[in-house]
Amino acid sequence: MSRLVRAAGSISFFTLLSRIAGLVRDSLMVQVLGAGWVQGTFLLAWTLPNLMRRLLGEGALSASLVPAYARARRDDPAVARTLLAQVVGAVVAILTPLCAIVAVASLLVPAEWLPAPDDGGVPAMRLLLSLNAILFAYALPVCLTAVYAGALNTLGHFALPAAVPIVLNLFWIAALLVAKPLGFTVDVDVAHFAAWWLTVGGFLQLLLVVWPLWRRGELLRPPLGWPAKGTPARAVFVAMLPTVLGMSLNQISSLLDQLMAYYLVSPGAVTYVYLANRLLLFPHALTAMSVAVAVFPKLAHEAHDVDRTQMRRTLDLAAAAPILVTVPASVGLIVLGEDVVRVLFVRGKFGEADVGPTVWTTGCLVAGLPFLGLAQLYARAYYAIGDMKTPARLAAWLVLLNVALNAVLVTTTSLGTAALTLSSSLSALANAAFLAWGLRAHAPSAHDLGKAWLRTLLATAAMAAALPLCQFAAPDGSRTSKALLDVALPIVAGVVVYLAAHAAMRSPELTAVLARARKRGAPAK
Repeated sequence: MSRLVRAAGSISFFTLLSRIAGLVRDSLMVQVLGAGWVQGTFLLAWTLPNLMRRLLGEGALSASLVPAYARARRDDPAVARTLLAQVVGAVVAILTPLCAIVAVASLLVPAEWLPAPDDGGVPAMRLLLSLNAILFAYALPVCLTAVYAGALNTLGHFALPAAVPIVLNLFWIAALLVAKPLGFTVDVDVAHFAAWWLTVGGFLQLLLVVWPLWRRGELLRPPLGWPAKGTPARAVFVAMLPTVLGMSLNQISSLLDQLMAYYLVSPGAVTYVYLANRLLLFPHALTAMSVAVAVFPKLAHEAHDVDRTQMRRTLDLAAAAPILVTVPASVGLIVLGEDVVRVLFVRGKFGEADVGPTVWTTGCLVAGLPFLGLAQLYARAYYAIGDMKTPARLAAWLVLLNVALNAVLVTTTSLGTAALTLSSSLSALANAAFLAWGLRAHAPSAHDLGKAWLRTLLATAAMAAALPLCQFAAPDGSRTSKALLDVALPIVAGVVVYLAAHAAMRSPELTAVLARARKRGAPAK
């Protein structure tokens, strides 16, 4: 377990740096492009290759590859190298022609053939097609990066894969900073310029994860084509197919949210959904996602035990960590949402009129943060024991539920984009609840999470009550004073109150975290 904590800590540290760079990037984006149709169209085009990344990289393929690669490494490292090469060859053979077809089709299809939104009209469709031709190529290197990152994680290297996204964020920031000095002042031109830089950054990310594997001698020349029947690589792809929906509910829901925001609300409304997702991913990646990535190889190893007692114990202890952190993070973002949005984003072309929709959209989305983390963790437990169908079946139903809730809430309420993210949170809640209930048939619970929930909710209530009392910035104060006195200070005070409340309740979750921290910091004997 101490190794798991160290791995999760490494992932969290570098992910924190990446998220900070991401917030700088997003702040620059809305400052340069605002929340109009150009920004919304760019974000919609950017969503498509990222969905491919989730489905074929970090999501379904990685979930199927890691257990197979871990077993092969344990039995015969040469077989593991062959497996990795065959999987990479298949991904290249699938995505290269797909990216080419999408790029050519995007350049040839007349924009007038596509349904155009009221704001932007046909020019918005022209921009969407041209950006799609550039950005979809990013799907190839980013999917390969995720595959190689899964191999590195299995080999015990967690820091570098977690640090790789920082490179893309730096490329994005650089593109926005140099666009105007290079003469790109029209919004459409800035969007195209940034798209080209992102595609180049994707290939640089790939080089960063290939290099350490090549130096270790883990890379073979990938055979292009679909793996032969009966090979471990073929089994990985067969296992991946039902995993696609199970691992990607949030990404699919996010894409649907953005599409419905684009057409049912306005193209610029995509910006509110995007920023809400970015603020959600900040605490999610630092806790739930880090734990899920770090614990997955261990779950895959322990799933082969006859009674799976140790696996369930690992899973329950891992689940306690996201609960401990995501619940206060969710409530804190809701309470401080308006101040966070003003400090991070209000400048340039992103004005006061954009604050309210962003705050409401974010609040409704982060309400589902704890359940999103638990659902992804529980889904990995199913995959570790070889049950690929249950999460996929459940996710398929929940995607349909999410679409139905989107349509009902958008058309019958005045919530706007907040209606879309509210339905996503409700879907995440249902997903986590049904997955947790179904896991009992595979392995009875070894740790009482009900009491962990109760202690966390009580401590979070104390924190939420303290946050507004710790805001001291003047209404007409500078951005820096508001950042320090209305955001940073309340966060620090809230953490202190939250930890003190857990300490007063003698929370075993807090005790376990502190014990692991002391053990990690103790000198080796």
